[in-house]
Amino acid sequence: ACEAGTYASSEGSRACKEANAGYYVPGKGSKRQTSCDAGEFSKGTANVECSECPAGTSSSAGSPSCTSCPAGESSEDGSSSCAECHDGSAKPAGEGDCVVCTKGTYAKAGSSECSSADPGHFVESDGASDQEACPAGKHASGSGNTECAPCGAGKFASNMGQVDCVDARKGHYVDAEGATKERECEAGTYASALGSRECVAANAGFFVDEKGADGQTPCNAGEFSEDTGNEECSRCPAGTFSKAASPSCTSCDAGESSNEGSSSCEECPAGRAKGAGEGECEECMKGSYAEKGASECLSARPGYFVGGKAVKSKGASRQDECPAGKYASGSGNTECSKCEAGKFAAKKGQADCVDARKGHYVKDEGATKETACDIGTYASSEGSRECTMANAGYFVDEKGADRQESCDAGEFSAGTGNDECSKCPAGTFSEAASPSCTSCDAGESSDERSSSCDECEAGRA
Repeated sequence: ACEAGTYASSEGSRACKEANAGYYVPGKGSKRQTSCDAGEFSKGTANVECSECPAGTSSSAGSPSCTSCPAGESSEDGSSSCAECHDGSAKPAGEGDCVVCTKGTYAKAGSSECSSADPGHFVESDGASDQEACPAGKHASGSGNTECAPCGAGKFASNMGQVDCVDARKGHYVDAEGATKERECEAGTYASALGSRECVAANAGFFVDEKGADGQTPCNAGEFSEDTGNEECSRCPAGTFSKAASPSCTSCDAGESSNEGSSSCEECPAGRAKGAGEGECEECMKGSYAEKGASECLSARPGYFVGGKAVKSKGASRQDECPAGKYASGSGNTECSKCEAGKFAAKKGQADCVDARKGHYVKDEGATKETACDIGTYASSEGSRECTMANAGYFVDEKGADRQESCDAGEFSAGTGNDECSKCPAGTFSEAASPSCTSCDAGESSDERSSSCDECEAGRA
C-alpha cells in the first residue's frame, strides 16, 4: 500500500506517486491526491495535509502557497480572498492586519497607510475615516493636528480650514481670541499697525473723522481739540488763536484780537481796543480814543477832546488839543467850550481859561488874549469884561492900570475918562480929587494951581 503523502491512481502500478504541491494524501493506500481547499496551501510534495494561509494572505483551491494581500486589504487566517481595510484603518502590502489610525491621522476604506491631517485640519480621535477643517476663528499649522487652536487677540480666521490666522488690517482690531472677523476702528480712534488688539483714541490736538482709519490727523492752525478721541476739531473763538495740532486755543495779548478760526492775532486797529483774553477789539466810545494795538480806550485828557467832523461819535484814533480860546475841563470831552467874557486861553490844550489880570479885560467869548485897559480907564479886579472910566476928579495916565489916581489939590479933572488933571487957574483953588476949581471969595486971591485962597495984600483988592 502507498504511504500517506503518496498515491497510485491505476492498477498494476510499480511505484506510488508523491502528492503535488497544493495537494495532499492524508492516509495509506490512496488512489488519488486531494487539492488543498481555498485558504489553504501545501508548499512541497508528498504532503499529508494542507496548512491555513496566515492572516494577510489568501489562496484559491490547490495552491502551493499563499498570496499576500495587496496594500489596503487584509484577511483572517485561512482566507480564500482579501477584503478592504475598513474606514479608519490601513495596511501596507504584505502580511498583517489593518491597523487603526491614531489621533491626528485618518484613512478611508482600502488605504495602504494613515494620512496625517493636513494643515488647517485636525483629527481628534482614533479610527477616523476623514479629517475635519478647522472652524472659522481657529487654525492649525503643520500636519497631524489633533485639535485647532483659537486665533489670538489681534488675529482672526474668517474661513474654515485656515493654516494661520490673519493679522487685523491697519484701521481694524480684534480684541478677543477665536475671532472670525476683524472690526473697524470707530471714528475718533485709529490703529496704525497690523494685528492691533484695540484702537487708539486720537490725541488732543488731533482728530479721526471716519471709520477704519490707520492714523490720526492734526487739527489745522486756528482749530483745536481739547480731549482725546475727537472726530473733528473746533474753531478757535474770536480773540484766540492756535497753531496746528493744538489741544487748546491761546488768548490774544492785550491790544490784539482775531476772528474765529485764526492762526495768529493782529493788533487792534486805531479806534478800537481790547484787554487780554478772548473777545474782539471794541470800538472806542464818544470822548475816548485808541491808537493801533491799544489794550484800552483812553479818555480824552483835560484840555483835549475827541470829536469833530472826522469822528462824530465813536472809534476815534486820537485826541485833539482844544484850540486857543477854548478849554475842556475834566476828561472824556467830546468838544471844547469857549472861554467866557473876562477869561481867555492863549495856548492850545488848556483845561481851564485864565482870568484877565487887573488892568486888563476880555470883552467877548472865545478870546485868545487879554487887552490892557486904555489910558483914562482901569480894571481893579481880575476877570473883568470891560474897563471903568476914571471918575471926575481922577485920572489914569497909563495903559493897564488897575486903579484910578485922584487929582492933587490945586488940580481938577472935569468929566470922566481923564488921563491927566488940569491946574486950577489963578483966583481959584481946589482940594484933592476935585472935578472943578472954586473961585476965591471977594478980597481973596490965589496963584495958579492953588489949594486955597489968600487975602489980598494991603493996597490991593
